[in-house]
Amino acid sequence: MTDSDASGPGTEPDGAADGSEPETDDRGGPEADIDPDADRPGARADGDFFPDGTFNDWVGLRVEEYSDGEVVLAVDYEGFKRNPGDVMHGGVTATLVDVAGGVAIGSTFEDREDRPFMATTNLDINYLRPVTDTAYATAAVVRVGSSTAVAQVDVESTAPDGERKQVAIGTVTYSVADQ
Repeated sequence: MTDSDASGPGTEPDGAADGSEPETDDRGGPEADIDPDADRPGARADGDFFPDGTFNDWVGLRVEEYSDGEVVLAVDYEGFKRNPGDVMHGGVTATLVDVAGGVAIGSTFEDREDRPFMATTNLDINYLRPVTDTAYATAAVVRVGSSTAVAQVDVESTAPDGERKQVAIGTVTYSVADQ
């Protein structure tokens, strides 16, 4: 594959051929647009949840519903997210489960400044059906302890017959210890 064959997100060159720094835009990095006064901790001033330029933004995750201990995230089926079988790659579904669980767990902390460092320590997914349309993950917190937290995640998508069906279930465990 040549450079001219590449397309889609993430195919921009990392830097100039002469070794100089790559051109930058005005996004300012992951924390640039955080609005601490937004209804959702971590939400940006423009209403999006995930900062521009982050992996979650690149994959196209979005928050559909947000409440204390429960969230619904969605990701659209797009060509660059499919595997050779023309279904959504399992890694995209795994990312959806992981992040939905993390956002649900993060929602239980009073505010962004008081939230401890969080990192995935275990991710278990059972794939039930292929995803060929937008996937929706509903995550609910099972328990938040002093060092770990667990969320259960149910993923649904519209099947080829037009009916919305369960396509995956998952459990995610996060470390929630202070740094």
